[in-house]
Amino acid sequence: MTQKEIIIECAAKMFVTQGVKAVRMDDIAQALSVSKRTLYELFGDKEELLYQSIRHFSLECRRRRLEAAQSIDNDLEVMLTSIRDMVSTAPEVRRMRRNMKRFYPAVFDRLNKDSQVNSDSDLREWIGRCIEKGYMTKTSNCDFIVRILNESVQGIIVIEDGNERLDSLELISMVSYSLVIFIRGLCTKEGIDIIDSCYDKYFGNIQPIDSL
Repeated sequence: MTQKEIIIECAAKMFVTQGVKAVRMDDIAQALSVSKRTLYELFGDKEELLYQSIRHFSLECRRRRLEAAQSIDNDLEVMLTSIRDMVSTAPEVRRMRRNMKRFYPAVFDRLNKDSQVNSDSDLREWIGRCIEKGYMTKTSNCDFIVRILNESVQGIIVIEDGNERLDSLELISMVSYSLVIFIRGLCTKEGIDIIDSCYDKYFGNIQPIDSL
């Protein structure tokens, strides 16, 4: 790894665990035993380092999801694991987004645009495979599905001020009643059977899907 990559990885961990506002350039320099001047020479300012660090964190989360999906044969089960993964990181994501939107709005906007590009690409690929394999109906509209899923994630996973008290179980329940059920409604009989058989494995302690 280059010095820049090492700094980005370390800074990402610090921003995620300690908070984007709390971590100073001095703290990062001290943690890495480098001069603050080095940080400014490589990144210009804290906002650029913050952007590259959180982008690295987001890409690593995405890489782990895609890597985990390689060991699962069924695309609908991949969907459930991805949703569960998003739920598990929701508290960190909410806190970071809230603080970035308040203190670093320019970084917030840049990261939002990056996330949208990757999210749309992944969703389109996943939906295409599900339709091709007969898990979703051929009449499923890819653009519509991508839009609904993205808006649902924004409204449920990334919860704004006033709802910070929602715990992970409540979030999982909300996801179960929205994303999973929405996707289930687009499925063929084969797809519905697959989701029903996998549901308990990931969300069974929240709401049994056969009660819908």
